[in-house]
Amino acid sequence: MSLVALATAGLVLGAVNATGAPTRAGRAATATPGPPVITEPFKRALACNPNTTVGMEGCGEQKLAAADHQLNADVKVIYSLVSGASRRDFVAAQLRWQTYRTADCKSQSDVYSGGTEAPVVYVLCLAADDKLRRQDLKGFFAGLTQGKGKAPAFP
Repeated sequence: MSLVALATAGLVLGAVNATGAPTRAGRAATATPGPPVITEPFKRALACNPNTTVGMEGCGEQKLAAADHQLNADVKVIYSLVSGASRRDFVAAQLRWQTYRTADCKSQSDVYSGGTEAPVVYVLCLAADDKLRRQDLKGFFAGLTQGKGKAPAFP
């Protein structure tokens, strides 16, 4: 199943992350929340080849995997710095951002619906949105650690 099809299924089902798996919001309230990490449906990215559409999708998947890894590291650091209501709010915000990310990129790839370029646009959009979110989190981290002596380094 393509990334675009998974995103469509996720939007229809409701409380799911970018992989189509239930989000923490969709699980039992008794579950111990942890930092919301992003996982993608592909186990290994396709081979990167900018000369073919499948290869371009592979290049995008590799970029996305690297961007997800960086973003997940950022989320874990911030998660460790907040507690109580702030932690719950942070988790809720991150989960809602993941829902936004899926919808944003689905809508951008819809322009190419039915074509071979749709999954390429989708995966590159996800990677770009990850980078933008990292900038937001960097500012949040700066506010959290301002004036504090020892703080973890921002990844």
